[in-house]
Amino acid sequence: MAGYRPIIALDPVTLVEGVARVVVVTDGRDVRALYQIMEFRGFEKLAVGRHVEDLPKVMSAICGFCSWSHHLVSGKAVDSLLGRRPPVRARLTRTLLNYIQVLDSHLLHLTFIGLPDLVLWGEDRRDIVKLMSKNPGVASIALRTRSLLKKAEKRFVGKIQHGSLVLPGGVCRGLTEEDLAELRSTLAEVGKAVEELRRFFEERIARSGQFRRLLAREDFSMRCYSMGLVRGDSLELYDGTLRVVDSKGRVVEEVEDPAAYTNVVGEALVSWNNATLPYYKPAGPKFFSEESTLMVGPLARLNVAKEVPGERASEEYGKLIDAAGGKPLSNVVLYHWARLVEVLHCLEMIERLTESRELLEGELVDLAGSPRSRGVGIVEAPRGTLIHDYSMDDRMVATRARVITPTTINNTAINISLGKASARLVEEVRSEGRPSPETVATFESIIRSYDPCNSCATHCVRVGSRELSVSFRIVVLNERGEVLWQG
Repeated sequence: MAGYRPIIALDPVTLVEGVARVVVVTDGRDVRALYQIMEFRGFEKLAVGRHVEDLPKVMSAICGFCSWSHHLVSGKAVDSLLGRRPPVRARLTRTLLNYIQVLDSHLLHLTFIGLPDLVLWGEDRRDIVKLMSKNPGVASIALRTRSLLKKAEKRFVGKIQHGSLVLPGGVCRGLTEEDLAELRSTLAEVGKAVEELRRFFEERIARSGQFRRLLAREDFSMRCYSMGLVRGDSLELYDGTLRVVDSKGRVVEEVEDPAAYTNVVGEALVSWNNATLPYYKPAGPKFFSEESTLMVGPLARLNVAKEVPGERASEEYGKLIDAAGGKPLSNVVLYHWARLVEVLHCLEMIERLTESRELLEGELVDLAGSPRSRGVGIVEAPRGTLIHDYSMDDRMVATRARVITPTTINNTAINISLGKASARLVEEVRSEGRPSPETVATFESIIRSYDPCNSCATHCVRVGSRELSVSFRIVVLNERGEVLWQG
């Protein structure tokens, strides 16, 4: 950014997936905080030249956390390329796996990141180890549930990550009565842990004075456009209409054809970031302004939907709305509560699916269809709207691949959120020589609320056996670039 000089660096941000840092810059008057994703995207180029049938398997390797989301959305994009419509049984099987992916990811984030940030607010250490020493039962929930859910995934697909369930037009394996019986048993155990988590969240967080103070803080607010899938007016995670609402909660876009997402999502390239800065296209690019910013993920999904299916999920959704003072939901700390709502929703939807005969009967793949040159798939990954956009030639070989991840879409929102807290950080370093624990907590908690997956957004680069990344540390620099403090 011409005319701006760096004065502070938080390098890197901890307890997020992948490598990123925050650099605070100023031109002498204006202060901005830049969220810099430091890794390198490569999968879009790796896809080119491959037969499109291979892409769901290739793209599942983008990330270990979001493996199934990329596998499923890539399958939808290839379905579109080949003009195939998976049978009902195949669609339900894919939907079930997506629910399990979201449930697993949300429980991991809530327990390892969300709870430590909120329960240990302002302390120098806010991690799962410290939380476990004080609350061993709730801190172990992710370990217990993750083991159970990964076992279920392995049973269904043959491996925990980077599996090969999806075929163009369907799935390669259908579930059996024994599979569903095992899943019901798993859900019973997971459900007990989730209820324990829900009670802890309500008693220790939602009712706390600290949480209410965070909800009142302006630097946690994000009044922008929200985007996500809906079915009718209901929350939808696998296959629906792409809806956008504005900062007042008014519906401004509903996209039925996935390929038309380009009418809604624009992307800008900047020199200081390896990820793009997306924006709501009709509003035009207005950098560092909420007026054109898009937000995705659990909080945005609750903004675009009017109801959440599932009795327990709907009840928790109502509690969230009451605590927030109504919709739209504009405080990013509420991302954590929104994840809890979706955890309950996923549990109830999986329970319903395990009772469906359509998941056990019927065809697994439909090979009929007319190929076309371009295909787009959209799903709701744990972190938000995920888009895969492919083109192919007449040999069915990929000629172009575009992957837009939730963290990429949220990149602009993260930068704006950090900018709201940057002035206090700069003032503390200038007067005290280091930021206060409260301010560091603010910066890190803003970022972690979005649950960024930086590897998905850009991907790391390897040279031989060496991975180009940075160590975890915080560094404070003066105007001359000299180190004032490290921690």
